[in-house]
Amino acid sequence: MKKRMIIFLSLLLVGCSPQMKTITDEATSTEIEKVTPEDHQLLVVWGSDAMDRGNYDYNSIAHSDLVVDSNYDPLKRGDVLYYKMLESETKKNPMIPEDYLGRVVGLPGETVMIRYGHVYINNKRLDTFYGEATMTGSTEEEYLRKADLSQVEDIGWVKSYFKTDLNPIKVDEGTVFVLVDQWWRGTDSKDFGLLAIERIEGKVLGYSKK
Repeated sequence: MKKRMIIFLSLLLVGCSPQMKTITDEATSTEIEKVTPEDHQLLVVWGSDAMDRGNYDYNSIAHSDLVVDSNYDPLKRGDVLYYKMLESETKKNPMIPEDYLGRVVGLPGETVMIRYGHVYINNKRLDTFYGEATMTGSTEEEYLRKADLSQVEDIGWVKSYFKTDLNPIKVDEGTVFVLVDQWWRGTDSKDFGLLAIERIEGKVLGYSKK
């Protein structure tokens, strides 16, 4: 009961504070670079829309193969990783690829939570394009303004998705917290928890020029 009360109070403070501090990521761009792959780097075909922000982002079919560099250390927030999906998830859903993409959101020592569809790091709102729930890159306001609501089967689900909550998770040493850019279309730390560093196969540098 005491632990639950502490979590509740933490969420309440985050949701109500008029002067909530933010944490920004000015280094990570929404643009995906085109790079010339080097001999030691991997070329990966990715066909999922889990990272789609409105331009078939990271989709090899729409663009080109992804260049993955195994020399990814050190990791930083915003990096897109290529990693081995947890067996617990592929057993639950055999359609989930064994090799997956996800973006680093939480680093070792940090506490990550999601409140009303927004990511918080150590109780600071993550103010960046990947810090909130989106549908193909659109926020709730943008989506509802552009969408033909007569074609939306369950508007209640849509609104609840944009209010996604996740209790605080402390990121242990040797792990990271990852999210796909389009939360409802992929599997990530909201589902399986922390990602062990040893599961990471490399960092996605961008689309191959070849």
